[in-house]
Amino acid sequence: MKLINYKSLLLSLCVLIVLNSCVQNKPEAKEADKISDIKPKVAAQQSYATVNNWLDDFKNFRTSVYQKDVAKMKTYFNFPVVADTTQIWVAVNDNLDETKRPQNYPATFTAKDLDKYHDKLFNEAFVKSILKVKTQQLYQNGEYTTPSIKYGDQKICMIANYDKPTATLQLSVTYSGSAAENGDDVSESESAIIYFFKVTDEKYLKFDKILFAG
Repeated sequence: MKLINYKSLLLSLCVLIVLNSCVQNKPEAKEADKISDIKPKVAAQQSYATVNNWLDDFKNFRTSVYQKDVAKMKTYFNFPVVADTTQIWVAVNDNLDETKRPQNYPATFTAKDLDKYHDKLFNEAFVKSILKVKTQQLYQNGEYTTPSIKYGDQKICMIANYDKPTATLQLSVTYSGSAAENGDDVSESESAIIYFFKVTDEKYLKFDKILFAG
């Protein structure tokens, strides 16, 4: 009888140990489930809108420039771009250190050049200002001027203008220039870089040329 009680006690003890072990492991299992559910957040590539009009393509272009999606940027060019009539190399070299500027401009600007110089062609000032364009106002009114943005010791803004008769979109990055001693901008030092895009089929933007003012 004592032997039977001893065995029963031993069996009960074993059951308690197993149950206790399961209870203790349950939160760990739940915690493991929680950890497995947490996946690294990878920056998803922005999807591009279906193009129904030139505004859609403008939004897609803006996204490609902001995300430095060079493959998408290339769709806005007809390569090779003739450098002499577009001044594209002038815009690129304007953002290069003087020691890195070539003595002579190449005759054309190619897809490989865009790979290498896309952030010089569409520099920080261009990106910062184009992000401030209110697209619906641009589409409804045909033009939009962004508020001024502080950019180093200058102020910049973008003037976006769509000219329907010529099917041309102009994106002008204006620079206030240096400030006078009283803090006012010096108008004589104001300048602008104007990017021209032709709009085909009232939908698709294609780089046309760059002009400089000031």
